[in-house]
Amino acid sequence: MKATLVVFVFTLVVLVAGAVQAQTDAEAAGPETPNAEAETPTDDEDEAFLKGGGEEEQTEKDKETEDDAAYLEDREKAEIEAPEEEKNIGRYEDPKTPFYSVGARVRWLMVPEWFIKMFGAAIDHPKGEERHLLVSNIGAGPEFTYRKDGFDITAAIWYAGLNWTATTAFKEDGEDDNSWEVVENDMRAIMITVDFIWSTALADWFAITYGAGLGLGIKWGDIIETDSWADENGRFVEKCPVRCKTDVNCANEYGGTCQVDEDYGTVWDKVPVVPWVNFLFGMRFKPHRHFAIYVDAGFGLGFQWGGRLAYIF
Repeated sequence: MKATLVVFVFTLVVLVAGAVQAQTDAEAAGPETPNAEAETPTDDEDEAFLKGGGEEEQTEKDKETEDDAAYLEDREKAEIEAPEEEKNIGRYEDPKTPFYSVGARVRWLMVPEWFIKMFGAAIDHPKGEERHLLVSNIGAGPEFTYRKDGFDITAAIWYAGLNWTATTAFKEDGEDDNSWEVVENDMRAIMITVDFIWSTALADWFAITYGAGLGLGIKWGDIIETDSWADENGRFVEKCPVRCKTDVNCANEYGGTCQVDEDYGTVWDKVPVVPWVNFLFGMRFKPHRHFAIYVDAGFGLGFQWGGRLAYIF
C-alpha cells in the first residue's frame, strides 16, 4: 500500500513539474511569430523589387538629364545665334575677300591766298580789303569703290566749284605798281578722278586712311583778265575801263596805266582741262557691315575737307 502511494505521488510531481516547465518555455519564447518561411521574400522577389525601383529611379534621372540637355541646347543656340545677329552689323573684313561699294562724296574746296603767294604772286582787293580764302566752294558727286585687304580704289565723277566772286587783282612779286590785272574767275568743272587709299585698322570699325588722287576736270566758265590801275601807294584801285583798249588818253588819265596794248576782257584759255592731283589723309568708320563713312582732308591744287558715305554690297 505504501509502495503504491509513493508511486502515485512521484507520478503527480513529475506531471506538475513538466507542466511548469512547459509554461516557462512558452513565456521565454514570447508571443507566437508568423511562419518565417511563409513571410520572408525569396531572392527572386527581392531582385524584382529592386529592379522595379531602380527602373523608376533611372527614368527620373533620364528625364532630368533630358531636361538639362534641352536647356543647354537652347542656351547654346542662343549663344550661337547672337553672333549671327552681330554679323549683320559686323565690321570684320576678310583680307582675301574683295568688297564693292557705291556712295557719294561732299567736299569743301578752298584755296587760301597765302597758298597762291607761295608761287610768287601778289594779290590785292579794292580799298585794301583783306580776304583769306581766294576759292571757297563745294564739290559733290557719286563714286564707286573696290576694296581688298585694306586698300581702296575709288573712281568718282563729281562737280567742283573752282570760281571766286570777289574782285581780285594779281601781279608778280617785284613788278611795278602799274602791273595789276583784275582776274575774274567763273570756272567750274566736272572732275573724273581715281583715289588710291590705304588704311590701317585700329579696330574692326575704325581705321586711319592715307593715299593720293589723280584725275582731270572738264571745265566750263571763263577766266577773264583786265588791266587795272593803282593809287599813289601802289595799291590796286579798280580795273581800267574797256574804252582804254583804243583810247590812248587813258594812260594820262590813270597815271600811266591802262595802256592800249593791255588786256581788256581777255579770256585766259591756256588750260583746256583742269589737272587734279591731291594727297589724302583721314579716317574710316564702319558702323555696319553694309555701311562705311569716310572723313578726310587733302591738299594738292588747293585744300579740301569732306566726307564720303558708302554702301557696301
